[in-house]
Amino acid sequence: MERSGSAMTFARELWYTVAWAEQIGRSLTPRTIAGDHLVLYRQLSGDVAALSDTCPHRFAPMHLGSLVDDVVQCGYHGLRFDAGGACVHNPHGNGATPKAARLRRYPVVELDGLVWVWMGAGEPADISTIPRFPELHNSSYAFTGAHMMRMDLPIDLMVDNLLDLSHAAYLHPATLGAAQGTKDITSVKKTGNRIQSNRLMPGAPPAFVFQATEAAGPDDIVDYWANMRWDPPGVFSMDAGIVPTGGRKEDGRILSSVQIVVPSTEGSCYYFWKMFRNYNEDVPGMTEAIEAAVVQAFSTEDEPMVRAVKDRMAGRDFWDMRPLLLPQDSAAVQARRIMDALIAGEGDIQHAAE
Repeated sequence: MERSGSAMTFARELWYTVAWAEQIGRSLTPRTIAGDHLVLYRQLSGDVAALSDTCPHRFAPMHLGSLVDDVVQCGYHGLRFDAGGACVHNPHGNGATPKAARLRRYPVVELDGLVWVWMGAGEPADISTIPRFPELHNSSYAFTGAHMMRMDLPIDLMVDNLLDLSHAAYLHPATLGAAQGTKDITSVKKTGNRIQSNRLMPGAPPAFVFQATEAAGPDDIVDYWANMRWDPPGVFSMDAGIVPTGGRKEDGRILSSVQIVVPSTEGSCYYFWKMFRNYNEDVPGMTEAIEAAVVQAFSTEDEPMVRAVKDRMAGRDFWDMRPLLLPQDSAAVQARRIMDALIAGEGDIQHAAE
């Protein structure tokens, strides 16, 4: 998270999501992750390579060059670098390749349809520290597409937004939110660096999104759950659904999601998301309607509000502004404290299953 009046600060000793696997192919794909410029591409073997996106010669972006087999050629002066970052071709002078002619290579792992890159300076943490999403392999679900949005918003405010779902009734009354005034039962548990925030709204009208997707009628009374798992820096697994009041959760209608917020720069982030459901899987146009509703909610409701918060803070530190804290802020506050410790180098990488 950023701190006003200080240099750019990120927790670097982490695996970061950089793309959905399907976004990386045989072309040069740029990403700016935690202030670092990366270029990604899929090698002929099918493995993903991640390198610095800045040529050491005259600092040209490597993604403006070309891919020759598994070698990246700078578009400015033609230096070529292999997937390990070594310069393997210098078209100038006697063709010698200086030892300083290297690109940083970032370790890469593909899991659950996501591409993860280790941003730390040392040896990468074991891949067991990467949060998993087994639900993305469930063939009985209907999935939306794999989406990515770039937002000119700092990651800490986006994490605040996603860890406090009580805002949905007021910011998303005609899309994602439950009815205003709906009573809820919330519990928050911290295990290592993971936070699990569970929210149950028993005996309530269904949120509009469940009505619109024909999971329930407007006059139905349901138990609505919205449980959010968070791992640093912004990796979310949302388990949400409804069941007739008093029914079993396993018999419910599920509309859940994977949502991952990744810091790009101090004031911007990437937002990766995919939703899935276990009802009306084959109804024509249903998936597309859900995608449109999510895009509308984030682009016309969440993004303007979070941007307004950012503007009102005017670069001031969150804690220096002495925020009024309400009970529903517990998860977001704990996430901030975890990130502060990781950024300061005082926190440890935790196994994702702890």
